[in-house]
Amino acid sequence: MKHTRILSLMALLFPLFAGAQTGILDFHPADEVLPLLEAARSRPVVWGQAPGPSALTLLHFSDLHGDSENLERIAHFREAYRPWIEDAIHVGDGVACYWDDPNPWDQVPAARGILNVVGNHDCWKGHLLWAQTPRPYDATPAEAYALIMRGKDASKPFIEQWNVVHPGGEVCYYYKDYAEQRIRLVVLDCMHYDKAQHAWLADVLEQARQAGFTVVAAQHYPAQSGLDAIEGGFSDRHESIGPEPSPAPGRQMERMPDEAFAAVDAFMDKGGSFACWLSGHTHLDFIGHIPGHGRQLQIIADKAGFKDDYMQEARPRGTRFQDAFNLVTINPGRSLVVVQRIGCNRDQYLRSKTLFCYDYRSGTVLVNE
Repeated sequence: MKHTRILSLMALLFPLFAGAQTGILDFHPADEVLPLLEAARSRPVVWGQAPGPSALTLLHFSDLHGDSENLERIAHFREAYRPWIEDAIHVGDGVACYWDDPNPWDQVPAARGILNVVGNHDCWKGHLLWAQTPRPYDATPAEAYALIMRGKDASKPFIEQWNVVHPGGEVCYYYKDYAEQRIRLVVLDCMHYDKAQHAWLADVLEQARQAGFTVVAAQHYPAQSGLDAIEGGFSDRHESIGPEPSPAPGRQMERMPDEAFAAVDAFMDKGGSFACWLSGHTHLDFIGHIPGHGRQLQIIADKAGFKDDYMQEARPRGTRFQDAFNLVTINPGRSLVVVQRIGCNRDQYLRSKTLFCYDYRSGTVLVNE
């Protein structure tokens, strides 16, 4: 019965694929993508009880660095699989290098509905003098908002197409509720994390706890305290993410302050349900627990952009290795986080990074291959 359902779903997509057999969909056809995605999204069956909440799938990618071609490919993929992918989120560094570089969201109309997060390059105004300045990332919240949340056409801001709850003003943090799945996605601005944002986070978490929503959080940077790697293809063997010391006076910290993770600990201590953090910045895949906050899983996405050589793996253009992003499914009925790789699925040591499955209630890794 289940196989029949999957084949029926594939048949619905066949006319779309048959008319668009170029680019990214050539490498990721329905018969490859859907069986794993359907399994990740399946609800538990308990006789005599109503089914639990359905699952939420997010397309998670990071560090485009001005690559409008790969953004268009991702938008095309998302549109083709829209019945199974509720949202897509890019977790920072959309511009090629500097704050005043073009934003790919302005260049790719099909991507306007894709959620975005502010990264360090999106705030980088130092240009070639950055190494001599005490604050290389000095775009103000209002300037970052104008680039990432609003875009060139102020009459049609990007954020108005995202259906998110924004606190108002020119700040780059917000949340989005998925009522059917009972999941709240909380997006933070790690470049301008201050007391006001911290208070907002605590309030948004408490609201989620009272409503019985599971929380997923996203921001660009890894945790200041680093990550304890979960060994496998999704965690680089050569590079580690150790603790980041507090910066010298006047300099910008290049990690997410641990106060945010302490706020999530407090939320969980009260009975709140937390699934994972979605991040980027490192230009490599990494999955691990946050030291000092060991109940919290952080998933860092590989570099999605293709325009420079700051990548760990060989990424030949015109092959499936051109792309690198994840489908992250949060299944509250089964308390699972499932990471399904799309695109480059071998690391520089030829280890597989295809599927990762994690029980976020027990903190148990179920699959890592």
